[in-house]
Amino acid sequence: MTRTRQAPTYTADVLVVGGGGSGLAAAISAATSGASVIVLEKVDHVGGSTGLSVGSFTAANTSYQFRAGVNDSVEAFVEDMRTANGEFEERENTELREILAQNAAGTLEWLGSLGVQFLGPTPEPPYEKPRMHNVLPNSRSYVYALEKEARRHDIRILTSMRVDKLLRNASGDVIGARVGSARYIGRRGVVLATGDYSASEELKREFVGPDAAKVPPVNPHNTGDGFALGTDVGGVVLQMDRLYEDLRFAPSGRRDLIKSLPPVPALARAMRWGVERLPTSVISPFIRGALTSWVGPNISMYHAGAVLVGDGGERLVAESTPKDIARAVAATPSNVGYMVFDSAVADRFSAWPHPASTFPGVAYAYVQDYKRFRPDMYHRADTVEALARSIGVPADRLVDTVDRWNRSVDAGRDLDFGRENLGEGVRSGPFYALGPMNAYITLADGGLAVDSRLRVTDRVGRPIPGLWAAGSTGQGGLQLLNHGLHIGWAMVSGRLVGRHVAAAPERSDLQAVEALDAPAAQLPTPADQPG
Repeated sequence: MTRTRQAPTYTADVLVVGGGGSGLAAAISAATSGASVIVLEKVDHVGGSTGLSVGSFTAANTSYQFRAGVNDSVEAFVEDMRTANGEFEERENTELREILAQNAAGTLEWLGSLGVQFLGPTPEPPYEKPRMHNVLPNSRSYVYALEKEARRHDIRILTSMRVDKLLRNASGDVIGARVGSARYIGRRGVVLATGDYSASEELKREFVGPDAAKVPPVNPHNTGDGFALGTDVGGVVLQMDRLYEDLRFAPSGRRDLIKSLPPVPALARAMRWGVERLPTSVISPFIRGALTSWVGPNISMYHAGAVLVGDGGERLVAESTPKDIARAVAATPSNVGYMVFDSAVADRFSAWPHPASTFPGVAYAYVQDYKRFRPDMYHRADTVEALARSIGVPADRLVDTVDRWNRSVDAGRDLDFGRENLGEGVRSGPFYALGPMNAYITLADGGLAVDSRLRVTDRVGRPIPGLWAAGSTGQGGLQLLNHGLHIGWAMVSGRLVGRHVAAAPERSDLQAVEALDAPAAQLPTPADQPG
């Protein structure tokens, strides 16, 4: 008689799919609420996009604000978010915004209790009050602190575990997930915290367009897994049409000091002490070096007269928005672009109030800072021909490009792409170029629809039993249109969802029904999306 070998099954109170910032926060919150927790992370390490981010956390009524003498309120925070939304305010999920605003400060202080240190608060226009808190020494501090706390609470973190399907019982409740032949059960519920869809060419093409699909992501693992898992069991995705696209410098061959610093609390505390007490003249070069290591130059340099060229020396696009610029560069075979400008633009962006790149309220870098900190990205020559040789593009093509651009400026209209802000052209030597730069998507908005308890909901707003979502996966129509809000939502939603799932009753039926364990359904088309 041959025995049928049963698939292995592992059970905990709460199952978290995704080990980024929101997933780890959810796991810790559930564990400290008395639940046993398993975390499934598809790659071989935790951290997700949180560990790759700048790391800013925007919040109102924090102890940092109190010490700085900033008189703030949640109501003012909400009003500023409304202002920052602009035309997108009509799309806002006001319920989730209120949750974020009400819980951001408490969550930031909770992170502080785990050893995470911040510099701030710093201004972040158009906000009226300084609310941006910048993590020290880098965003890996979140991952270090959260992973350490998770281990302390005996949370089982399993890496290289990509979930194939969510499991449901005979009533249709989500009870767990399948990884290969193994089954992982969450007695109280399952949390999806798998990040956004910035690395999914299919989803970018479907919801944004073919040009966006060509732009590569900062995080190659954000393939929208949670969206497919959630929609397979009846969830819906909202507002999937907005990406954050821009240019970044190619990685430096030199060591990035800021990113390489160990994210241990003792160093972060020392850095905070130094930044708060040492003269700006001492701190500024250090911060400028970090800023120019990867952030591309401001769009305002194009408006002053600079142009963007590809590695063939030709101009690529009307240099009007970061999105258009990124898509034009991504459409080239090499995904490479250079900003070309003259001495007049270089002089203008060499002193306040015209920074060449900026992290508002924290750091401002100028053209000469690129020469000092990224000499491999900085090119200067007496003639356009010599500049072409420096950046490795055909000299005759670049000369023709510059000549035609200057004719456009003289004519008062862009002869090729219809750009409106022409500036003064590229006329007076020496001539400059910054690059190579590559196009990237840093973030993708949109997510599964959720209710106020972060339960995933179906097309008519009913909670799907047993399923919650956090972070970008559960963004659910929330507009996050200023720095520090995505990290804020990741941590706030993770912390809250962990409590909610831990408080849910245990299901008595934890038997997966194979008939419900079918191939994933197609995501709804943009026309089918609610909201």
